[in-house]
Amino acid sequence: MTANPRLLQNSHDDGSSAALKLLLTAICTWEVLYHVVRYLVKLCLRVSPQWLLDDSLLIGSAKNITAHDKQTNGFSNGNQVPLNGSPNGCHERAALLEAKQNLSQRGASYAVSLIHAFYASCRGVLHLYNLRNVSNLDKLLIPSTHAVHGIITPRWAHLQVATTNTVFLSYLLYDLVHILIQYPKLGGADTILHHILFATCSVINGTYGILAFPFGWLVVGELSTIFLNLRWFLLKSGRDKSLLLERANMSFAASFFLTRNVVYTLGMVHLFYVSWKELSMLSEVSGVPVGWLLLTVGCIFLGWGLNVVWGYKILKMVRKKNGNKKK
Repeated sequence: MTANPRLLQNSHDDGSSAALKLLLTAICTWEVLYHVVRYLVKLCLRVSPQWLLDDSLLIGSAKNITAHDKQTNGFSNGNQVPLNGSPNGCHERAALLEAKQNLSQRGASYAVSLIHAFYASCRGVLHLYNLRNVSNLDKLLIPSTHAVHGIITPRWAHLQVATTNTVFLSYLLYDLVHILIQYPKLGGADTILHHILFATCSVINGTYGILAFPFGWLVVGELSTIFLNLRWFLLKSGRDKSLLLERANMSFAASFFLTRNVVYTLGMVHLFYVSWKELSMLSEVSGVPVGWLLLTVGCIFLGWGLNVVWGYKILKMVRKKNGNKKK
């Protein structure tokens, strides 16, 4: 009976301890980055809010404050005086305060998410390129050595995938903590379940050294997250009617369709049809328990189904918006 490998054993040339050190370092890096960004956002909102907020929020609020000062001669008698003589003034002031609150409380989390999405999607493209010509089995299993009888194996490319997987796992763990602390502002129960499931799959893959090529086409899908986060910043900073938001929406829809529908579907065909023989023997050659392998493959299949549903909904929204423009 083969002993189970240590945690993340196949994620580093130096074994489990080195991989776990990388994991902890990455978690700490995300956390430090979060606090740095949060400090900078708050500083910017206090000193130079025009760098983050749209002029419509700032100018509208400034006009109403000026009108309020004129009505009270610069003093307040303790009574509520409607800004600018109408409820609109109160609404504009509330919109500014809400924008500042959203950016100061949640802006750092979305900024870190954007950085992670950029890193993961770029690394995903790199992994797909590096593993494009290796055998189907080598696409699914990390070779045990860098060379066999003088012939170079793709282990170096797999270890690059393993490093990305470890960083990806560190982000999921970091983000899960923040979601729980700010629940439900950063995500609901579905987001928590998503993070727990894929963190588990990440640990399984990193421990047994499996599914490197599928990991590549999975994390390429993070490209759409970049535009989703940019969309959030535009909406929360008062740019909900800007041309930038329209372009961000279109970029999100296009990148989602390309990476999470087209590339993901091609990856599913490769995994379950082209590489079916290698996938069916993966438990035997890698030592991963069948249950763990089924969990990982099941999550991949579930993710594909969700992306199909989301892609259909996005397509309907795009068609509806284009139809309204024609009218």
